[in-house]
Amino acid sequence: MILSGLLLAVAAPAAPAWLRALDPAWLDAATLLLMFVEGAGVPGVPGLLPMLAQAGMIGTGRTTFAQAALWGVLGNWLGSLAGYAFGRSGARRLPTRWRGHLEGERVRGLLERYGGGLVVLSRTVGSLRTPVTWSAAPLGYPFGRFAVFSLVGALLHVLVWQYGLWKFGAGLLAFARRAETDLLGVALGAALLWGLGWSSRRRRAPSARPPT
Repeated sequence: MILSGLLLAVAAPAAPAWLRALDPAWLDAATLLLMFVEGAGVPGVPGLLPMLAQAGMIGTGRTTFAQAALWGVLGNWLGSLAGYAFGRSGARRLPTRWRGHLEGERVRGLLERYGGGLVVLSRTVGSLRTPVTWSAAPLGYPFGRFAVFSLVGALLHVLVWQYGLWKFGAGLLAFARRAETDLLGVALGAALLWGLGWSSRRRRAPSARPPT
């Protein structure tokens, strides 16, 4: 709730006083850093926050869309490369249970089936970013292909969101939150239906009896 309030405050049509007084160079540095950490696959990093601040700064004429997008894309892409490197060497230090999730058959199958498209999508979808970024190297996905598709994904992610937040601000953020809520409701409903169907089949299945 607190983060949502901050996001909406930055996205408001009238930029707050602290944003108008902020040195654009500091905001560029913060954008690069936060987008790098988010792009590396670290969960829970609010990558939208610097883009919203950049949108407010563009609105005041103190920076440009091209400059804001440059730092966002650069941070997201370099972060993805760092996440790939971490997966190659540092992922061994993670708990065994975590490594099992990251390098399991599900992630392996998704990479084999969808390849570059999945890498591109993982730049935007947070639930995919961490497993795809950290497991690509251990699962043998080539670094060159990963770097190219990560760059494409970073460009799409940052350019679309930065432009949308600049032009539509809080309205775009509210739409994204509604869409996320609706998708969550659909997923929960599907899971409930699957659970009911599984329970019904289990009750109808003949119970195994030991041979006499």
